[in-house]
Amino acid sequence: MQAPVLALADELPNYEAIGLSPGVGWMFFAAVLCLVGFFVAHHESWRKFWLRLDDPRPMAAMRIVFGFCALCNVNGLWELFDYLFMDEGIFSTDVAQHFRARSQFVGFGDGQGDMEPWGFFSFGAFLEWLEGPNWSLLLIDSSPKFFWTYLVVFEVVMVAFIVGFQTKWIKWVAWFLYMGLILRNTLFWEATENVYRVFFFYLVLSRCGEAWSVDNWLRCRRLRKQGRLSEPGKPETGEGRGLVVEEGGVTKVFEPIFRAIPAWPRMLVILNVATLYCATGTLKNGPVWARGDSFYYSFNLDHFYRLPPQKLAAIFGTTFFRLNTWIVHWWEALFPLVVFGLIVRWHRREGIAKLEGWRLWTARLGLGGFVAWFYAIILYSYPVHYKVPKEGFSLFGVYTFAPEDSLRAVQWIVGLALPVAATAIVLGYRWLRRRSDLPRAQRGRLAWLDLDWVCRWPFGRRVWLVLGLIFHGHLILMMNIGWFSPGLLACYFAFLNGEELGYLATKIGQGLNRFLRIPMPAHVIAGEPRPTADRRLPAIGRKGQPRIQIGKDLVQPLSVVFTAVALMVVGVLVRVWTDENMWEDLGRLAERGGVELPAALLAQVPEINTNWFVAMVLVLGLVVMAQRMRGFCFNPWFGPVIVLAAGLTSMLAARETLDMAVAVAAVAVLATLGSRVKPSPAADDAERARAQAMRPGEGERWAYAPLGRTLLTVFLIYHMAAVIYTQIPEKDSWSTFRKPMSSVVGDYLRTTQTTQGWGMFAPNPPRRNVFLRVMVVDTDDEIYDLNTDVYACFAPGATEDICDAIYPLPWIWYTRQRKMNRRIAGSEGGNGSWYQKWHARYVCRRWELDRGHLPKRVELYRVTYPIRSPEKAFGNPYDPKEQYNRFGSHKKIYTTECAKSPLGQMSNEVRARHGLEPRPEKEIKRWNKHRCRGWEEKLIEDARARGEEVDVLDPEFDVCPDMPPEVRKAQQALEREAEAEAD
Repeated sequence: MQAPVLALADELPNYEAIGLSPGVGWMFFAAVLCLVGFFVAHHESWRKFWLRLDDPRPMAAMRIVFGFCALCNVNGLWELFDYLFMDEGIFSTDVAQHFRARSQFVGFGDGQGDMEPWGFFSFGAFLEWLEGPNWSLLLIDSSPKFFWTYLVVFEVVMVAFIVGFQTKWIKWVAWFLYMGLILRNTLFWEATENVYRVFFFYLVLSRCGEAWSVDNWLRCRRLRKQGRLSEPGKPETGEGRGLVVEEGGVTKVFEPIFRAIPAWPRMLVILNVATLYCATGTLKNGPVWARGDSFYYSFNLDHFYRLPPQKLAAIFGTTFFRLNTWIVHWWEALFPLVVFGLIVRWHRREGIAKLEGWRLWTARLGLGGFVAWFYAIILYSYPVHYKVPKEGFSLFGVYTFAPEDSLRAVQWIVGLALPVAATAIVLGYRWLRRRSDLPRAQRGRLAWLDLDWVCRWPFGRRVWLVLGLIFHGHLILMMNIGWFSPGLLACYFAFLNGEELGYLATKIGQGLNRFLRIPMPAHVIAGEPRPTADRRLPAIGRKGQPRIQIGKDLVQPLSVVFTAVALMVVGVLVRVWTDENMWEDLGRLAERGGVELPAALLAQVPEINTNWFVAMVLVLGLVVMAQRMRGFCFNPWFGPVIVLAAGLTSMLAARETLDMAVAVAAVAVLATLGSRVKPSPAADDAERARAQAMRPGEGERWAYAPLGRTLLTVFLIYHMAAVIYTQIPEKDSWSTFRKPMSSVVGDYLRTTQTTQGWGMFAPNPPRRNVFLRVMVVDTDDEIYDLNTDVYACFAPGATEDICDAIYPLPWIWYTRQRKMNRRIAGSEGGNGSWYQKWHARYVCRRWELDRGHLPKRVELYRVTYPIRSPEKAFGNPYDPKEQYNRFGSHKKIYTTECAKSPLGQMSNEVRARHGLEPRPEKEIKRWNKHRCRGWEEKLIEDARARGEEVDVLDPEFDVCPDMPPEVRKAQQALEREAEAEAD
């Protein structure tokens, strides 16, 4: 709850809040440890939840719909392909390299002149690019020919992915090509791109081609010919669910129609959808959302509505629209309740035993400690973020506290309300759980009210997903915001199980056949959905023989789990100990100002990245599990030894005595030595009984073998920790540990493209319409308005052709041009000035291409007008044209002189493509980034950092025609010495 409570932060640094940040960090760390304790106590439920098998149809449905939406999202940019993705657009290839992947292309020549050859300067430069995270091929070549080839391949691959052909590998090609396209230029990005980046990754992690795919159709066809397919109507084959039979001493396997797949990618989709909604709901903490006016203002943005909403808003702006705003706001913020309902019902359905003894109290203390520490964070940090309202603090309009008493009143209310609410939730949950365990006849009044009913209705999918369908359906019908809503709705399939989807698909197909006479398979016409696979079936080899799952009864000992937790605690402490001090930043500032600080002050302890300890945990788990598969068990007394060794070796690494790789190797050696104990028969039997109790179901198998389960567990914890990091409030009271956390998980998030930001219309929606106006001054000083935005239709004298081009009503097809206009104008998406000069230079080049000559200059203007408040609009709808002409303002934000600006002129390469005469090279203003010289400087600096003696004239550092100043001076000195000797 800290996100909505810590509501307001100053634009300037809040130094009081920054001073509290270390304390907030340690309290947050304590809360995380408590949560870890809770999950350790529930480790049996954890294993069953993540490591079980599942029906493949939810992810198959998501593959089809999500893939189609992703394809449409890209194709919807068709009118901007040349502007965004080609070297003739806003960013030429070298500029795109510089801004989108500068560190990767530090050793790649952009071909700007004889001293900058095109391509990688050396194999080391190629390895630098290979480190990622942006491997877009359009950053290497974005000529029109290459782009159109790329697009054709992308379209073919996406179609293959959607229909499920060769899905096992085609999904990764589709993901790579999709990311390569959108990562070439982020100017057009909006929340839509976040949805497709994040959930596309989860989709390709799943085995989404095991149902409703060409692959599965071909598989079933092959098995049917071989007589090995389990088919409905044939009990001897398992009725489509699969069956293992013994015939004459030979084991025969009838394979199911839909093979079970690992469940964890689907669970990640569910959790991340809940994270998305909860984050965007809690970030919408501004006064406009609190008043209920957000729906009104969003609906009246000229860039979004399909039809003018002013008359409708004048009737419902202060009534129905406000109700919609409040419902949507709280629906988003409380969406995780549906996940809670799903997990509780699954837990009870699986019949998982209740916790007892130390596990019960560990879970209680862990969850209670987690809540208590966040309660402490709120009380500790809220006062430095609170802004006293001028009129004082109003308690639901019932009583208003004076400004000087507002903070104290809020602190008392929050301080009392949170413990009372937490206590009420716990008591209510336990009461409902007890009622669920009683027969209905013994419940007395309200016999239907129990935990299962609460999870099915107030916390159920039928409520929360239906509200989502209504909300997103309204956005699709009434507002033109592109493919955000369809893409997110495609993720809803993950909330349904396979049998539910099979039933829905069958009924839909049956209706299409009955009413539209569309041919359907026989089982669909009969209304008989295909069954889900029997999860008790063994894994099946390529030759159709069952495979025994090795180590299915093996689990990680709790001593290993506690050792892993202790390793991560040590990793955090070591990272804090080796964190850079204030002299690191001061040294960088002093260097810029030409001031040299003493070396003793600038000396820093090498940073020990916590990822090394993640590697230790992984090595520990894999080694112990590998030894357990050989019949050995882990000696618990080796746990403290491993933790102590990790701490000591990391300290030595911080003093540059040894490398952290040695520390990881030491953990591997100690884990091997600690896993040389043969278990006693009694301990072996107890462990086997415990493992049987932790199986996903009677007779069922796990999704992976022991080593795979260990690897997956570490990955899941790491991934969820990384996603949680992205949702830490961007408040000054959390600031000093956000950067260290970024150094741990940032590379992973950027590589997998799961970085997340869900602040749509947060903390308040825009209350002004913003447009971009582009004016071109030609060589004869005549001024042209390019009519690039909606304002042109509102201006006096606007023609019907202009309005049809930039303000069509109804507005059917979505364009990102308006989003980009707002961003370039500086109204959203960070510092718009970064884009302004490049957009203006593009207009120069485009004018030259279309008119045959450069214009004199290009001017950009920010055009804006306020939206009338809902109170003033009530019963009095406003005309946007009239509102614009009365209250609109124009502000010049950028001017470029086309002939003088770098890259403001067409290059001769582009001119040749269009059959134009070459321009004298001296008239073309290039931007030489001197990468060749910089690469040689980097090679020299890296050699010195390794402690090597460096001869700057060594041919090893001579990889390209240009040379750094240091090398040039050495070369000149050598030449002077040679001349002196000759004399």
